[in-house]
Amino acid sequence: MSRPSIVPSPDDAAQGAVRAVMVVMARNRDPGGSEHDEAFLSAVVRSTADAIVGCDAQGRITAWNPAAERIYGYRSDEVRRRPVTMMYPADVADRDWQVFQKALRGTPTGQLRTVRLRKDGTRVPVRMSFAPIEGVDGSVRGVVSVAHELTDEIRSEARMAALLEATPDAIVGVDRDGRIVFANPSCERLLGYRPDELTGRHARILFADDVRTEMIELRERLFTDPELRARVHTLETRLLRKDGTVLPGETTLSWQEEPEGPLMIAATRDLSELYRAESRLRALIEAVPDAITGVDRHGRIVTANQGTERLLGYPRQQLLGVPYARLLPEEERERLAQFVGAVFASPEPRSVVYADAIRADGTRVPTENTVTRFDTGSEQILLVVSRDITDRVAAEQDRARLVEQVERQRTEQAILRTQRLEALGQLAGGVAHDFNNLLAIITNYADLLGEEMTDLARTDPRQWQPFIDDLARIQQAAQRGAVLTQQLLTFSRRDLNRPEVLAPATVLERLLPTLRTTVSENNDLQLDAGAELWPVLLDPGQLEQILVNLTVNARDAMPGGGLVRITADNFQPPEADPVFHPAPEPGRRYLRLRVADTGTGMTADVAARAFEPFFTTKPKSSGAGLGLAAVYGIVGQAGGCLAMETQPGAGTTMTVLLPATDQPPSDPAERAGTGPDTEIADLPEQQVVLLVDDEEGVRESTARVLTHHGYRVLTAHDGLAALAVAEQHRDEIDVLLTDVIMPRMHGGELAQRVAELIPGIQIIFMSGYAEPLLGAATSDSAVPLLEKPFTITNLLRALRTAAP
Repeated sequence: MSRPSIVPSPDDAAQGAVRAVMVVMARNRDPGGSEHDEAFLSAVVRSTADAIVGCDAQGRITAWNPAAERIYGYRSDEVRRRPVTMMYPADVADRDWQVFQKALRGTPTGQLRTVRLRKDGTRVPVRMSFAPIEGVDGSVRGVVSVAHELTDEIRSEARMAALLEATPDAIVGVDRDGRIVFANPSCERLLGYRPDELTGRHARILFADDVRTEMIELRERLFTDPELRARVHTLETRLLRKDGTVLPGETTLSWQEEPEGPLMIAATRDLSELYRAESRLRALIEAVPDAITGVDRHGRIVTANQGTERLLGYPRQQLLGVPYARLLPEEERERLAQFVGAVFASPEPRSVVYADAIRADGTRVPTENTVTRFDTGSEQILLVVSRDITDRVAAEQDRARLVEQVERQRTEQAILRTQRLEALGQLAGGVAHDFNNLLAIITNYADLLGEEMTDLARTDPRQWQPFIDDLARIQQAAQRGAVLTQQLLTFSRRDLNRPEVLAPATVLERLLPTLRTTVSENNDLQLDAGAELWPVLLDPGQLEQILVNLTVNARDAMPGGGLVRITADNFQPPEADPVFHPAPEPGRRYLRLRVADTGTGMTADVAARAFEPFFTTKPKSSGAGLGLAAVYGIVGQAGGCLAMETQPGAGTTMTVLLPATDQPPSDPAERAGTGPDTEIADLPEQQVVLLVDDEEGVRESTARVLTHHGYRVLTAHDGLAALAVAEQHRDEIDVLLTDVIMPRMHGGELAQRVAELIPGIQIIFMSGYAEPLLGAATSDSAVPLLEKPFTITNLLRALRTAAP
């Protein structure tokens, strides 16, 4: 970055000290010197903040003021009669001694920026002046120097330089003549000029042709009128880039006083994206079918879109500047005027009002108007979004219309809540999928390293055990990440699950000790389960997850202790109850689970966000805010319904409806022996595995693991590539290990085509999340399904279970 070295002019006191030392030291050598001169010298030398050092003609120190002691670290008696060159660093010694000799020859020197050595050997930056000491006869008796320490100035300059380097805005300094004296690096990014290309050139080159004259005149007025400088701080500008294109910007002006006069500092922010956004917004406003009208505080129309023209029948040119009240019936004008004033004064920026509008042909149009207070920066206006509700009004009576309005508002809020949760679910599912792939890579390589280091530790435990411990921490962190992503996938309804027909009473009985531990000793737990509860089709762990998460939430809502009551019964709603989300189907059979607490309850705004992931009112150390989000995902995936009744200070009741099934419950004994502790069979003869995954890191790390454990691995990055490999090695491949969700061909289709090509091939699916496609792709429950991230143990167990 090119910028001037702004060095203050010599300090008047320091210069006075130089002259005083010169005169008085000369008189001290001359018997005619007066005591008054010595007193004056002492006062000046001791009061100045700069180091004053007097030397004789041989360069030996003869005078040393208190400031010199502070700056250089030597006492006066330590340096007297010693050569001043002892403080000259080697890299400046020759040059500075020449300056000293020049002063000794009778020529005062200007400001010299240099360095000196302190007593402790450190370097101190200084700005120095040298002057000869003349006797009364005019002969030079020695040299006096005044040194100003620059440490603080250099730090300030460094901070300023760093700030100019880091700011994204283009910053230039302009002098009174309009010349650019410095520019920061952002000028090259925004304007196309390197700083050295701008320095010294006239600022007019930066102004677009249509504003150049105006900007030059403004600069001249600013330099001549201090009052105008005080008023003008920010203005919109159009700068001309080096390539000839125009940069719309907002320029902030500041001023720096320099010895040569004021320097104007102009910092310009790029508004190109803002202008593009405004253009898109204008296009969007024009495309909206509703009438959008802007009204200022005086009730006059300041903007209108094509929808307004269609609704009212006026061209917008006839509407601008017209009082909005003219578009309303006379009997409505006073009420609407009071409403407008209330919206401007209300802390709530949005309201809804119903009113008739008068069209250009005199007909009345009933409208629904959403009125939003909008700050344009220079003023506040009201944006009125009007919708023609003629058909609605014609079909309803006044009372029915008001009832429907309340219902519509509730529906809109529910839709907005659903859309928000759906959007969050899509985002969470995508993020969790990517993190599962990353965690799979981390887990695979960590497990590989763990096996290798375990072998190394047998030879030298002391050397390798710390590394094994570090890897264990990495694996633990990856496991924690997997738990979090699993909760995100559950919320987004993309988690991998194998639903089974469950007997709720059996699950509750088995889970009761865990629930008692969960509520802690400070709270009471009451469980009421109805007789002959209807079975439900759900993943076994998901029903437990619903109950545990709701119980934990109830416990945390009672910091002072209380009662958690869990009830389970059969329920057939007689009608679609809007309390639930979504509303249950009338007459359908549901298992109803209710978890109630006597805790603090929730406000309406907290309750509205209770099921959002990572939203929590608890301390950060109490959880990630994913418990209720996971419940929301499980219930939604199962086709169930949720309801929450809460009030501050009156506790909360969470109700879950799960669709019942006519199928008989599964036998728990069928799942025995399939847990993570099942032993792995001995390694079969070397098998050939066709590994297919579109994520390179997962593919490579998994291949490393399989190769390390004696498998021969062929890899492919998608289904089409895998088919080509299978065709080439059809007589060798024993196992197809494939991801489910892949571009161009999903894993289920690939498995079907490979099975047709290689009859009897063993198939294993792996996936980091579930999509509707996954259910069809893995419909055969006998096909192993690995959930990413998976451990080496789970991978090998799946392979050896699939082996014939």
